[in-house]
Amino acid sequence: MVSDAPYPPPPPYGQPVPRPPGNGLAVAGLVLGILALLTAPIPLVNFLGLVLALVGAGLGIAGITRGRRVGRRTGMAAWGLGLSAVALVVSTVVGFLTVRYLGDLLDTVDPPDPSASIGEEFETDDGDLRITVTSVGCGSADGADCTFSFDARNTSDRTLYLDNIKVKAVVDGEWVDPSLDGGLTLAPDASATGSGSVWLSGGTLEGLAFDADDASSHSAVVVAVP
Repeated sequence: MVSDAPYPPPPPYGQPVPRPPGNGLAVAGLVLGILALLTAPIPLVNFLGLVLALVGAGLGIAGITRGRRVGRRTGMAAWGLGLSAVALVVSTVVGFLTVRYLGDLLDTVDPPDPSASIGEEFETDDGDLRITVTSVGCGSADGADCTFSFDARNTSDRTLYLDNIKVKAVVDGEWVDPSLDGGLTLAPDASATGSGSVWLSGGTLEGLAFDADDASSHSAVVVAVP
């Protein structure tokens, strides 16, 4: 059935045909969402991705609102919002891991609470290294050295080197490098005995930390010193 309703009259000669209003917010939200997702997985740069994701999410929401108001499609704005949300999650996770890694690398991590005691064998790095602190002795005067000895056993398939990076002391809640009596080189499945001393400088020795990679890190195991 053909409708008898007349067609709308054409615009006057020379007058441009009106175009529906655009949605620049949706375009901007999509662009920022893509940029945020590209920068989110890159350490340090991910903090820029975090900012872009927040702005992109805001523009995506605004683009959806405007599109519904003016009768335009909102798919582009929705994509921008979705990409920004994914980038926000990725940026947050990468940022957390970056800060954690830099803290371990720069020794800015607070020493973890002691989780082992003298005479107790414990493992670090998923069992790659097993340590038993056998003795700790400190002088009676402030500033005196504390000496310690320990047994180390390499249970991994790689050679481990124990030095002042792998062994740390905790003095008054701060990391201190002990003086090891020579570094230990442990071949796979090898065991050895090590010893060292800590200069307190008026402080109190609270623990000894061990790790197969970095003793001043989140993953270090701290032996309590009574």
